[in-house]
Amino acid sequence: MLSKILLALPVAYSALLVSWHLLRHHLLAKHTGLPDLVRLKSRQPDKKIAGTAVICGGSIAGLLTARVCHDHFERVLIVEAEEWVASEEGRKIDGWNQKLTRSRVLQYASLHACQSFLFAGLKVLFPIFEDECRRSDIRILPSNPRFNASGVLLRIPFTSYKSKLPETIYVSRSGFETLLRRLVLDKDSYPNIAQITGTVTDVVPDSADRLHLSAVVVKTVSGVQEFPAALVADCTGPARAGIKWLGRHGYGVSDTYPAGKLPLEDLKISFDQKLRYSSMMFRVSQDWLDRMPLPPDIQNTGPMYTFLEDGVEQGRVLFALTRPDGPTFLVFVGQHENCRAPPRNVADLKPFVESLNTVHPIPDWVFKVINMLEEVEDSAAVAVVKIPGTSYVRYHQATNLPSNWVAMGDSVMTLNPLFSEGCTKAFRGALALHNVLRAIAGTTLPSNFSTKFFAEHFDKTDLMWQNTRLIDYGVPTTEPIPGESLSSGAFLRSYISHLQHLAITDEDAALVVYNSAVGLGSPIDAFHPNLVMKILWRAWLG
Repeated sequence: MLSKILLALPVAYSALLVSWHLLRHHLLAKHTGLPDLVRLKSRQPDKKIAGTAVICGGSIAGLLTARVCHDHFERVLIVEAEEWVASEEGRKIDGWNQKLTRSRVLQYASLHACQSFLFAGLKVLFPIFEDECRRSDIRILPSNPRFNASGVLLRIPFTSYKSKLPETIYVSRSGFETLLRRLVLDKDSYPNIAQITGTVTDVVPDSADRLHLSAVVVKTVSGVQEFPAALVADCTGPARAGIKWLGRHGYGVSDTYPAGKLPLEDLKISFDQKLRYSSMMFRVSQDWLDRMPLPPDIQNTGPMYTFLEDGVEQGRVLFALTRPDGPTFLVFVGQHENCRAPPRNVADLKPFVESLNTVHPIPDWVFKVINMLEEVEDSAAVAVVKIPGTSYVRYHQATNLPSNWVAMGDSVMTLNPLFSEGCTKAFRGALALHNVLRAIAGTTLPSNFSTKFFAEHFDKTDLMWQNTRLIDYGVPTTEPIPGESLSSGAFLRSYISHLQHLAITDEDAALVVYNSAVGLGSPIDAFHPNLVMKILWRAWLG
């Protein structure tokens, strides 16, 4: 009997591993869209959908949506409220010399990060993407976040990536948007995309088919105009103007609601992490950069030091030193509001960093770099901002929406920006749109197009909301979704904490943490049978 059990154990374990790998392959495709990148191909010109796709908003999500729609619609029109972004100033090669700023983008001057998954997708979407990065002095380097958990450097899984780490770009938020706009509005590459200055104020239901929109109403300097629309994409960001337009015309409501469906007014949920950002962007010379006392292993890198305060009840701090595009150097502090007063100048910065809770001391070279910043302080652009709470409009649970209506990016969901997933989320939304559009055989949108899109969008982005919410609920100062408790997800948070500690020394755990950080992980990576056993063993040992 015992011999049979001993023989059965390895067979059962092998079957478990095979099942896990098959499930991971399925979930990676469903939730990240990684296998979909090779299918980002254009529709034949004679098979394009008739009419104009109107993109309401021209920031990151709007630009990515316009680029995808160019492959599927006869015409694409971006309606953008800020006039200057349509000028050469909004498409500068040297984005760091931009004299104007986006008044509607709160984090335009704050820390920005591009995950490796996003970079991989942009290279497919824009064949000349890497060349344009180099023109704009945006460095393409291996993705190495250099995370320090209270001073303990997390392991990078070099063994797992036998050739080299996946690459990404290191760029400012302003530089990234400027680069995208220059690419999307290039008439040689995308001749059917146009942009006008104006504000979409309403949508127009089709008189012959109420569940279809025929046009959008735009307020321009010349007056109010209507523009015909085969597709309407709400890319208005956190303003979420689209849900107001829908409510005005009675969309999203019904006499009865099937299981899992909600009225339009109940789709939005929110919670508040009470975040504050302090960013200092310095102009520096090559001589100044050469004199930095950096250790040999972080020469010619993007992030030089990334410190995440761990296990602090009143909230956490993310402190980073990094080089964005061009001759710039960024010092960033993101924190929960009850932690400390945000630094507003170099004099504030050193005592702030000294006050951080550490397990291993912050290295001396970090303080030497801070001292060097006094030399270039006159060039600093300082931004201290309060970050609004995060929200989610659950369009996948809506009913009776117009068939040619979609919402993208922050118009659907905002995330804790400290996780650096905002642009990845926007790209996955654009990828979801492409997936649904390429499945259309004819030259008109079917009556169930919006429903199919929001189901695909849910698959590609919902886990991002759930994962960041899980971590944010571990901070006592977070104000949860009404009706929920911060105790929600406590067991999973404990498991993740054990995983992160294991990742300091264990290659397999480090790979899971790394892939999650760069956007290449699946929902079950942390639950590989080997890792589960290691973590249970660590927990048993205390």
